[in-house]
Amino acid sequence: MSLKSFHIIFILISSLFAIFFGSWCYKEWTVYHNNTYLVYSIIGIIICASLFFYGKWFLKEISEINAS
Repeated sequence: MSLKSFHIIFILISSLFAIFFGSWCYKEWTVYHNNTYLVYSIIGIIICASLFFYGKWFLKEISEINAS
């Protein structure tokens, strides 16, 4: 497995974990109404979005390197 493939898989797994964490915190917030869970849920969504944009940037950069 190349470093590029490992990096892409790692970003994908991290994104899935962030989605799971955000949804779990949201579910806990609906049950307990503790604002800490709501903050963690928003943080999970932000992390997932950041990983998405980082993944797009990484694929663009790696394609430019391979094209050279």
